[in-house]
Parts: sequence; C-alpha cells; structure tokens
Amino acid sequence: MIKQLTKFMSVGVLATLMHALIYAGLGTLPVISPLVANLGAFLCAFLISFAGHFVWTFREQTHGRRVVQLGACQFKFLLVALFGLVLNSILVWVVVDYLSLNYLLALVPMVFVVPLVTFFLSKRWVFR
Repeated sequence: MIKQLTKFMSVGVLATLMHALIYAGLGTLPVISPLVANLGAFLCAFLISFAGHFVWTFREQTHGRRVVQLGACQFKFLLVALFGLVLNSILVWVVVDYLSLNYLLALVPMVFVVPLVTFFLSKRWVFR
C-alpha cells in the first residue's frame, strides 16, 4: 500500500508540475486566456497521469483485466480527470475573474487541492 501511494504521488507530482509549467507558459501568451491555458495544460497532464497510473502505479490491478474492464477503468479515470479540470477551471475563474488577481496565484490551489481530491477519487473509485 505504501509503495502504491508513493507511486501515485510520484506520477501525480510529475503530472501536476507539467500542468503548472504548461499553464504558466501558455498564460504568458496574450492571445490565450487563462481558461484556455488551463485546458491545454490539463490535456497534457491527463495523458501523463493516465499512462503513469495505468502502467506503473496500478499495474497489479490493471494487469490481466479484460478489455471491457479496462475500458470501464479508463472511463472512470476520465470522469475523475474531468472533475479535476472543472475544479481547476473554477479556481482559475475565482482567482482571475472574480478576485482580479494574477493568474499565477491560481497555481496554489491547483497544485495542492485538486491533486488531493483526485487521489481520493482514484483510490476509492477508479482503481478500487
């Protein structure tokens, strides 16, 4: 269990760092809004996260499953990731549009709150 949690956190940190770096980079472009930057960053982080968790973190649970079972797991993972995207987008909107703060301040809840929520959902529901 500790080994799996460590793997989950490692993949999550990598995906979160990529999300943050891509979001911050795209946010510097005047033609891209913070919400669009968040979407692009989410898509890249989703690919990293799913591949890492499927191949490494939850390998024991996913190995040997039938295609139908894997599809259900992937769909649940997608729902959790989309929930994370919605939560991230709400946080970006609150920080940028509602509070009129610098878009980089949205990184704080994006990096600390959203990963905790998605870990709980992944552990208890997706890869159960």
